[in-house]
Amino acid sequence: MFKRYTKQLHHFLWLLGCLFLLSYSHAPYAEKRRFQIQEGSRLYLKGTSNVNAFSCDCQDQFDGKVVEIDRKGGYAKFRNAELWLRSRKFDCKNRKIDQDMQKALKADQYPHIKLTLIDTWQNAKCLDGSCKDWFDVQANVSITITNVTKTMSIPAKAMVTGSNQFLLRGESALQMSAFGIEPPEAMFGMIKVNDWISFHFDLNVMVEDIQ
Repeated sequence: MFKRYTKQLHHFLWLLGCLFLLSYSHAPYAEKRRFQIQEGSRLYLKGTSNVNAFSCDCQDQFDGKVVEIDRKGGYAKFRNAELWLRSRKFDCKNRKIDQDMQKALKADQYPHIKLTLIDTWQNAKCLDGSCKDWFDVQANVSITITNVTKTMSIPAKAMVTGSNQFLLRGESALQMSAFGIEPPEAMFGMIKVNDWISFHFDLNVMVEDIQ
């Protein structure tokens, strides 16, 4: 389960990155750009049970993605900003936890998590390069897990670090049962994972113009 959430997170982050850099353009019409998550980026999940806390790192890799965007000031709307995440590419540093999560996520029946970036908001001045520090980004993202789709509003922080490159950081809470996922249990129910988990991302994103 954590695996899927992590993927969705990575998915979301990637899409959010796309959205931010696409919005960085001054063009008032739809543009196409390719986004790539760079090496050194990290996406991970944190959760707790009635006996301990745990953390799981997303091990999935993603190719560059071409996305279309319409921007008006600090608002950006996306098209084709979708990512499909494999639900088995997650490492909780414990094989038993990995297996329990995959079972809870019904990985055999639903091997992927789908993330769709809908739109985003940010300070238009920051998109013009006026902000030299971190600034706020808010995104609406559609997430489908185990055939259940929910739309979430996710906050993040962004910083322009160079030409066509930026950092994106943030975290958000996710309720497993809202997606029809029963939190895993172990030791005949003596150990129970809490329904709420948090996903964290620290991404370095590069954008490429499409001629």
